[in-house]
Amino acid sequence: MRILLIISLFCLQKMFADQPRIRYSFKSQNLKFELKPCDTIFSDNKIYTDSTFDKKTNTYIKSTYSYPDRYYWGLYNTETNQKIYTIKNDTLSIQMKTAIISNDGQNIAIIDDYSGGFAIKELEILTFYERDKKIKSIKLGEILDNMCSVTYSVSHMHWCTSNFKFNVQNEFSINTNEFYIYTFNKNGQIVSKISDKNINEDDNLAVGTIKRIGRNKYSIEIIYCIRGKLIPNEILQIECKDREMKKIYGKLYGFLKSKNKVMKNEFTRTFLIVKSKIQKVNFAIPIYNSNTYCNYLNNIQ
Repeated sequence: MRILLIISLFCLQKMFADQPRIRYSFKSQNLKFELKPCDTIFSDNKIYTDSTFDKKTNTYIKSTYSYPDRYYWGLYNTETNQKIYTIKNDTLSIQMKTAIISNDGQNIAIIDDYSGGFAIKELEILTFYERDKKIKSIKLGEILDNMCSVTYSVSHMHWCTSNFKFNVQNEFSINTNEFYIYTFNKNGQIVSKISDKNINEDDNLAVGTIKRIGRNKYSIEIIYCIRGKLIPNEILQIECKDREMKKIYGKLYGFLKSKNKVMKNEFTRTFLIVKSKIQKVNFAIPIYNSNTYCNYLNNIQ
């Protein structure tokens, strides 16, 4: 039942086919090692059909799918072109992810930073190998506190920035959409978790509907909280001088088009609250565009 629900939620997302990110070669920083496909498991080219019963229409909804070519991946010495070992896991789809390789070629981390999946806690987004042995995997729910903090393109999900590399200590960092920076060692252990310098631990970053309810007074209905302790559907009453609110959001969102005209519209916006005051966000933030059912996914254990 839970699986069917998650599939249904995935289908509700307005997703069509956009360009996948395909890459068939990953090299260590010292360029001595290269990870690339070494064996192909060819598709059977068959089309399979699944069906789900829709109680509202009393009909079955059919969907079709096929299995693409899959690969085993080998680590090669770039000077001799000799294969050192093989990762025999054809379900990883490394070509659609990011792989980073230690400079001694002994460790590989695979990051699903451009996922074709849906943001659920059980989604495996980090996989660690020591040579050809899988030693650790990390799920999305272990990194993100809130499934609403991801962003979606037409067919992919983003939960972090995409700039990874091992340092001299064989550690690498990931910046998440919740503005935390995780550092992992080569074995997949979390070395540190620190807040981005732009957000303090007590700040609230959320998406909500903002409405002017009186002179220098506003209400904000929380749609989802990206970071902090705000609760979905909670309504905040805040005081903010109209001229300050205009500086934050401006005429583009319908605020005070003239000095004598009161704004009656409401609009949805990502906002930051620092010490109980709404602030202008002076740093780049993702476009948080999850549907509201992400709040339900947060409660799935």
